[in-house]
Amino acid sequence: MFSPWFVVKMIIGLPKETKLGEFRVALIPEHAAILARAGHTVLVEKNAGKGSKFSNRDYQRAGAEIVENVYDCEMIVRVKEPPLATIKKGQVIMGYLHIEKGQNMALLKKLLDQNTSSYAYEEIRNEKKERLVNLGKEAGIVGMYEGLRLCGRIREKFGLVNRFRKLKPIKTYFDIDEVYEVLSKAGLHNGVNIYILGKGRVSSGAQEVLKYTDIIPNVLYRNETPYISKYLPHADIIVNAVDWYPDEPRIITKDMLKLMKRTAAIIDISCDENGAVESCIPTTWQRPTYVFNGITHYCVDNLPSAVPRNSSIRLSNMIIRHVLRVANNTGYSNGLMTRNGIFEYARNKGRLEEFEQQATAMEEFA
Repeated sequence: MFSPWFVVKMIIGLPKETKLGEFRVALIPEHAAILARAGHTVLVEKNAGKGSKFSNRDYQRAGAEIVENVYDCEMIVRVKEPPLATIKKGQVIMGYLHIEKGQNMALLKKLLDQNTSSYAYEEIRNEKKERLVNLGKEAGIVGMYEGLRLCGRIREKFGLVNRFRKLKPIKTYFDIDEVYEVLSKAGLHNGVNIYILGKGRVSSGAQEVLKYTDIIPNVLYRNETPYISKYLPHADIIVNAVDWYPDEPRIITKDMLKLMKRTAAIIDISCDENGAVESCIPTTWQRPTYVFNGITHYCVDNLPSAVPRNSSIRLSNMIIRHVLRVANNTGYSNGLMTRNGIFEYARNKGRLEEFEQQATAMEEFA
């Protein structure tokens, strides 16, 4: 009879991210070493850590092997959603999956069809239901910094002074400390009306950027957002940092955009398509902005990737204990999304029937 602490050794793959503009890596060498010392085999795709300034040699010194392809491994630990073609039968997959709201039904269906055990970082929570894996602060920092740059470019287009001309793209800098050094030397004074919606980690990151300037933001807590229409005419930058769910009312509707100045910008860091900001459509680093009803929107959905070293270190620190428990085959369920062809997340929320109907409708439409 096996002991309840019996550990099944896993072959764990750490892939190089495939999403355009994504330079993070899920596990840093220090944490690959923890898995190796626990008896697991860690295979790292060649140059997986390069974008975060971790070399192949760093991983080899940690006890990992460098390989060309990791997708046949029993367990995959990655940052973003896996490409559908890489998902294998019975695999264990951990990453930011973004399927809990039905956002990516194609991925959900593939995970179910392949009988995967999948874990979403965004749904790993404590007893108070607070997220334990969260790069919201990094997203807030990047979104606010790039929002200032965008504001300057829009003003320039309308013949106004671009006071943010000294700021280079955030990817130019080695890490966040260098970004703050640049901001503190740029001499950015008040005179820009910035409204930050929300009070969580994303909001704190956005506010932290402005501490290195003389710009004082207006922070609207969730209970104040129903009155947003009276602030919109005065806003130069709206930063959406609210955690929104589909059963909640929108904060900024498409119709409200007509209240805003043509020189204004919406930076939707939360980036829920057709969500709190009804006009939100997720964008990429290659094409970060679009104009809707005369207002420029910035809705890049992987902002922390612009500060890959900071973000990779933080992410790895947050997930390693969860990765270890999943790899050790302890029946871990925190963050569990799918198992044995069942959408466990929806079942636990009492929403399995709803998602099955949604999946059926999608198949019929296809």
